[in-house]
Amino acid sequence: MELLATDPLLPVRIVAGIAFVAMICAYVYVLRHLRKIEKTIVGDNLMPSELGPRNNMVLMVCLIPLILTALLLYLIIKT
Repeated sequence: MELLATDPLLPVRIVAGIAFVAMICAYVYVLRHLRKIEKTIVGDNLMPSELGPRNNMVLMVCLIPLILTALLLYLIIKT
C-alpha cells in the first residue's frame, strides 16, 4: 500500500503497460493471419493483382493505434 501512496499513477501505468502488450499481441496475430491468408491464396492460385498494397494498408491501420498507445505509455511513464 505504501507504493500506491507514493505513486498515484502506478495503477494507470500498469493498465497502460498491459494495454500496450495486448495491442502488440493483436498486431502480431493480424500479421500472422494475413500471411496465412496469403499462403492460402497462393496455394489455390487465386493471386489478386493488388495483394501487396491491400496487406500494407491493413497493417498500417493496425499500426496506428499501436503507435498512439506507445506514445501515451511513454507520456504516462515519463510523468
